[in-house]
Amino acid sequence: MEAEGIMEQRSSDTTIHDLPDHILQHILSLLFSTKYAVQTCVLSKRWVYLWKDISNILLPQTGFKSRQQFINFVSRFYQVYDCSNIRSLFFCCQVGEDAPQINEWLQGFINPNIQELSVYVGETKEPLVFPEHLFTCATLTKFQVCMKHIFKIPFSIQFESLRTLTLNSIIFPDTSSTQQFFNGCPCLEVLDLYYCNWMNVDSVCICPPMLQKVTIIEGRGKDKPNEATRVSNYCNVMIDGNSLKSFSYKGDLRNDYFLYSSTSVMIASVDIHAPKSWNKNAALFVFKLLHALSNAENLSITPISLSV
Repeated sequence: MEAEGIMEQRSSDTTIHDLPDHILQHILSLLFSTKYAVQTCVLSKRWVYLWKDISNILLPQTGFKSRQQFINFVSRFYQVYDCSNIRSLFFCCQVGEDAPQINEWLQGFINPNIQELSVYVGETKEPLVFPEHLFTCATLTKFQVCMKHIFKIPFSIQFESLRTLTLNSIIFPDTSSTQQFFNGCPCLEVLDLYYCNWMNVDSVCICPPMLQKVTIIEGRGKDKPNEATRVSNYCNVMIDGNSLKSFSYKGDLRNDYFLYSSTSVMIASVDIHAPKSWNKNAALFVFKLLHALSNAENLSITPISLSV
């Protein structure tokens, strides 16, 4: 009984400082921003270098008093941190005039062994340039990018492990490279297309054999497209639904999405924004979509969609 009491006393006296380094580093990697992980270096000598071995890096501009303060922090961090440790990177900021600087960071932060990458930069005067080795990365499982500019796609693409892809506000460069990009995602399971600009693309076929969920949002919304994205060639986007379980469309009919082999879809929703005028193309679009989703067990349709 006395021994048990001693053990309980010791257990109750355990503090965070008693945890092994790898546990502490995991805790640091879960903080809202890597900035806070770096700030722990003042706690004691043991904590001075703990943050340098974390593999989950989060660099949001939120939390800094000014954009310049954020730029200064990331510049210093980039100089002292070993980027080969990164397995997950979240980067979010307003680019402004610093596209060359941010492109340099991306070249360094994105190593050949990265597993998850999320980059949100919104509007930028110059396109972000991702390192070419990213597009043949064998370990990448999740890729999210938000950028109101042309998405530069290299010649060689092979995302052999990519499962989740989110493209937000990007401008696809042309038909050939866009098709090549989607062909390079054979293991894709989840695809989100938010406010993308297809004006340079005539048609594209998205046919990963394991694709299970597709979400499309375009046109009106909180993130309205800029003037360049208002122009559309009505791109024909064909989606192979052979393994598809969930499909959602919300938009203003600016592109033609066609599902084929979609009998496996179980959950679906169609939300059409009120067009300025009714036309046969709009009616045909909705008719084809509903016909493709006729086997869905759970189908949500807005009144405007029915009116169309």
